[in-house]
Amino acid sequence: MEINRYAPIVLRHEISVFAPPEQVWERLAQVEFWSGWHPDIGRAEWTDDEPMNRRGFSFGVKLFRFRAQLGIYDEPRVIGWEASHLFSRHRQVFRLDGDYRQTVLTSEASYEGRMPDMMPDRLRGPLDRFGQTWLAAIKTNIESARENGIRLPGTRRPRPGQ
Repeated sequence: MEINRYAPIVLRHEISVFAPPEQVWERLAQVEFWSGWHPDIGRAEWTDDEPMNRRGFSFGVKLFRFRAQLGIYDEPRVIGWEASHLFSRHRQVFRLDGDYRQTVLTSEASYEGRMPDMMPDRLRGPLDRFGQTWLAAIKTNIESARENGIRLPGTRRPRPGQ
């Protein structure tokens, strides 16, 4: 899955997180915990009944509720989805590159539909800030927890011997 590079709004953001890709991946892949670290996301939840085969989820941003479907899931390197609501649809892909010390997290997103088609210049700023918030929030959440020795909700416990 890729974003639509011809959409009216296409955004790209990048940030370095001082944590291994596996930790950053867990924050992104565990949809049910998004609202705990992303200030703009309300309730987020899986909509599939089968936990081992989850692809559908929903999440809220301000007044809008999005229905989404995973489009790519390559742990721990790439995760992406397509989401829609009444007035628009978007694709978002996160790519993770790094080692045991640091991850470079890149986000690409495309927005299309009635609202982005009608007013791309008016929506670009708020959507750009939302994209920056994704990365800043995940960085802050992971790094502050690591500095303070806090185990993040939803993180896997290390196996014996790790």
